[in-house]
Amino acid sequence: MFSNKEVATYYNHTLMHYKVGWQLNKSKGLHLGLWYQDTKNLHEALQNANEKVAGFIVNSGSAHILDAGCGVGGTAMYLSKNHHCSVEGITLSKAQVIQGKHYIHEAGLEGKVNLSVQDFVNTSFPERSFDLIYGIESICHAQEKADFYKEAFRLLKPGGKIVILDYYLSEKGKRPGNRKSLDWWLHRWAVSDLDDVPETVKKLKQEGFDTIQTENLTDHIRKSVRHMYRLAFWGLATIPLYFIFYPTKYQFSRRHPESGWALHRCYRKDLIRYYCFSAIKPVNNQ
Repeated sequence: MFSNKEVATYYNHTLMHYKVGWQLNKSKGLHLGLWYQDTKNLHEALQNANEKVAGFIVNSGSAHILDAGCGVGGTAMYLSKNHHCSVEGITLSKAQVIQGKHYIHEAGLEGKVNLSVQDFVNTSFPERSFDLIYGIESICHAQEKADFYKEAFRLLKPGGKIVILDYYLSEKGKRPGNRKSLDWWLHRWAVSDLDDVPETVKKLKQEGFDTIQTENLTDHIRKSVRHMYRLAFWGLATIPLYFIFYPTKYQFSRRHPESGWALHRCYRKDLIRYYCFSAIKPVNNQ
């Protein structure tokens, strides 16, 4: 199990890696993105994921949205700029908030997008605050995913939606013999474990959500997985330098480049799925 402090440390200490290898200053995204036939590059793939979330906005122009695990606020800024929403972004990482506020200032979106350090399973927001709550590759960090679904249900207005783009275990991935491969990847990203798709549906229902819809997007992350795999060859060369120049640096910085190989192995061995989940808080839940 990884504590909130360890998850925050992972993101605090790997922020530069995303700047160098994942075009963070340009795309403002830490996720894999979605590749379609006409997608030309990583930047477009990352924007596709943002637009995927945007497709669930009902009242564009007046919607109040929560980004649960917002990174540096890239998706929040995209939604505010292109769909005229007000967005609250929360993350465990202070470094992400500092960097994100700089990006928000550059984009002229202060007052429309706000970032803060909070735990998405225990926020400071009053109940029924949001029309839409989403998480992109962030809910996987929750030790118990149902804790997030419970908090999201509390925070949503009746009729509001929850949207999640994330990793899930396949049937093959649940086999004990594949645990070592999964842990090699997950532990490099400070993720304790993943649920599978049926578990997620069950937990969403138990917390009160209905109209649960799923979309398998596994094929649409393939190019990003391969890109991360190629980056790993360059990144692995930096590991000895960490031990020489930063001997006290935290393990996530030193071992982070391995995650590209580890994710590629899990994807290639068919141990994981990538899904979009959406669900609605019933209107009659007053």
